[in-house]
Amino acid sequence: MNNTVEKETPEIRLARINATLGARNLKSLPKLGDHREGEFEIVDIIEVYDHSKQFFTDVRFSVIMPNGNNGAFTVRFNANGATNDGAVIVTIINGKFAIVKQWRVPLARWTMEVPRGFNDKLVQAALRSDDSGESAGIVGAPKLSITDLPLATIVRELTADVVNSGRVVSVANLGNIAENSGTHAVSPGFFLVQLEVDEDKLGSRLKGTDELKLQLWDAARVRQEFGGKLADMHTITGLALAMRHIEQLPRIS
Repeated sequence: MNNTVEKETPEIRLARINATLGARNLKSLPKLGDHREGEFEIVDIIEVYDHSKQFFTDVRFSVIMPNGNNGAFTVRFNANGATNDGAVIVTIINGKFAIVKQWRVPLARWTMEVPRGFNDKLVQAALRSDDSGESAGIVGAPKLSITDLPLATIVRELTADVVNSGRVVSVANLGNIAENSGTHAVSPGFFLVQLEVDEDKLGSRLKGTDELKLQLWDAARVRQEFGGKLADMHTITGLALAMRHIEQLPRIS
């Protein structure tokens, strides 16, 4: 440890490290840790890897391990993580779950997932709709429209004609869940969104088939496919959280 770091108070050291992260629009560290309390204690930044900064940045920290030895730990940050870590949107359309077929390059196969993406509007609007001070949960969202939600995949599949006939019935903020607590400083927000869409237009668009990229599944099929066709952590986590709120959803007349 160099003399400058040794002379710093933990508060000054944390502020300095966070200033470096903030300059790259990465999420701040809430705490350095304390090796005397059995924690990994962050001492300094060794190196920042910007090789794929459009998507993520890896930061290698020097640390003091719980046994007092010096070491290093690399943490992955979302690009623009200081703004948000993205959102996973469990979407219910006319009482059924929207499931999207996606080609995933890392897996080299098609997967069945709930939609996810990046959009500040959703988080801001959901917070505005809960100004009454109620705890996060099912809330009315009269200020939201479908275009406020990061549902670009669904919008592409349903077409503008169908989307324009829809309305947001409710939004539940399900909380932020750590993506991979071992290596990633990433905690996307999870939301449950209930939409009502014109049945005739929806039916004509979806007529037919399991080959469509967008499918609507009932709750029984969702449960049946856990660990089968539904096999990514974002999707399983989002649907598991959503199942706790199903009975609280407003009824569509």
